[in-house]
Amino acid sequence: MKPAEISLSTKGICLNWIILMMLFYCPFLLSAVEKRPQIDIWNRFEITLNSPVSYTNPVYDVAIEGIFTSPSGKQYKAEGFWDGGNSWKIRFMPNEKGTWHFQTRCTDLTNGALHHQTGQFTCKRNRSPLAIYRHGKITHQKGNYHLTHADGTPFFYLGCTAWNGAMRSTDEEWKTYLDHRKENHYTAIQFITTQWRGLPAEALEEPAFTGIDTLTIHPAFFQALDRKIEQINQAGLIAAPVMLWAWKGAGNPGIDLPIPSAIQLAKYIKARYDAYHVLWNLGGDGIFTDGNAAKWKQIGRAVFGETDAQQRIVTLHTAGFQWYANEYDGETWLDLISYQTGHANSESAVRWKTRGPVTANWRSLIPRPIIDTEPVYEAQGEQENDYEVRKSILWSIFSAPVAGVGYGAWSTWPWLRIGETSYNHGMKKPSKYTWEDGIRSKASIQVGRLPLFFNQFKWWELRPAPERLKKRNDEKNVFNTTMALADTDARTVLVYVPTVQTLRISHTLPATLKTAQWYYPATGTYKTASVTHGPDYIEATSDSDTDAILMLRFRTK
Repeated sequence: MKPAEISLSTKGICLNWIILMMLFYCPFLLSAVEKRPQIDIWNRFEITLNSPVSYTNPVYDVAIEGIFTSPSGKQYKAEGFWDGGNSWKIRFMPNEKGTWHFQTRCTDLTNGALHHQTGQFTCKRNRSPLAIYRHGKITHQKGNYHLTHADGTPFFYLGCTAWNGAMRSTDEEWKTYLDHRKENHYTAIQFITTQWRGLPAEALEEPAFTGIDTLTIHPAFFQALDRKIEQINQAGLIAAPVMLWAWKGAGNPGIDLPIPSAIQLAKYIKARYDAYHVLWNLGGDGIFTDGNAAKWKQIGRAVFGETDAQQRIVTLHTAGFQWYANEYDGETWLDLISYQTGHANSESAVRWKTRGPVTANWRSLIPRPIIDTEPVYEAQGEQENDYEVRKSILWSIFSAPVAGVGYGAWSTWPWLRIGETSYNHGMKKPSKYTWEDGIRSKASIQVGRLPLFFNQFKWWELRPAPERLKKRNDEKNVFNTTMALADTDARTVLVYVPTVQTLRISHTLPATLKTAQWYYPATGTYKTASVTHGPDYIEATSDSDTDAILMLRFRTK
């Protein structure tokens, strides 16, 4: 689905003036000469401005923005960006059908090609079958623990990690990848938008930027990235880009750049891609608490603090076992809490995930989606670990109100080909597997079934319900941890068991059991559960040699 585009230049100003004079004196010509660009709602409208003035460092010397007025009279601001040479662009996603008006503003008031350009376009119905165009952009509605489309339709986040994918892939590879993710029910793609330690500047034909205190943006890098992000949306998926990778050490813009430069770079990336269907990761793999909190709050407020901007939602992709939610509870620019639980189900990792700050704090925080966007990664061959991946992911989903989860494969995130090694990640032997092996591996397919499983229920109403488990978890063996979810009136209760166990589920409501089933995530199959009734509980024993979910549905008398 291509965006509507309009190009304005100094020559266009004169032509527009002539047309306006003709319309003033010859009103009968209106229908013959007035032609507005047309665009589907929830698609991208783009204005190209050609400046007669050249600037030494355009990103610093001048700034432009568009003020868009909707058919209902609401106004939104969209920042523009320099696109190389004397070309500038403003991108915007309309959210109402009808006639829109726009006006450009430029800090260089003498540049008539950039300042005070006006125009209009018509926004019409979008006939695409894809949810992002049918139901609208992804947003977070106040008071919810989940994401929705603009029309309120719940959105289950299932993100696949391709950190280097958008930068390293060919267009054909990227299409193959996205088609596979779409077919397997993934809904978001997690990737990085600049050089970082996992793909340093010297490994790129052209980096995203150079400089530290004063940046030089390289538009050619981002022009190539434009195509990859467009492909993500064309597949009906949400782009989840990282702006500033922030792992400790050199080679990461979130660490290397001083705060003003970090803000400048992030604002450029936001201006360029905010009109796409995106979910922003302001920082990546960073520690955003304690001594670092003031820095990242300052960056977040500067980049995403505009109240009149129709911007996309924002999160911080944190380093492993970091919990910033309490410290950022009052940050209005932050829409989603994401966290990372490492790449192995060690005892400490499982304990943190199932008994740590997520389970302890979610009830006391302002309602926001809470998502583990980087659980245990999947490996192939002799290191096959699909069972460990499933446990990691399902423990995370059951730890907070259901909103979604991330997934990653060791050969996919660096976008490896046979014989390659990932940069700066301790990989000593050349890879036997490719990025494509990663997405076709066992857990990749198994995890892809989760949206289908949860869509059987009003999953957005499911909350952690440890009180439903009458049999306490063994504190000495966290690997057997069972976890429960229930809706507000407990008509639906789900219990996850990582191993064969006998469960006792509290049942005190004036209701009768309607159905009891086991769901096996490894195979995507179901089986009727055999249950026994006690005075205030239901008992069931899993009969699988792997993990399972007990599904109980009750009928009110």
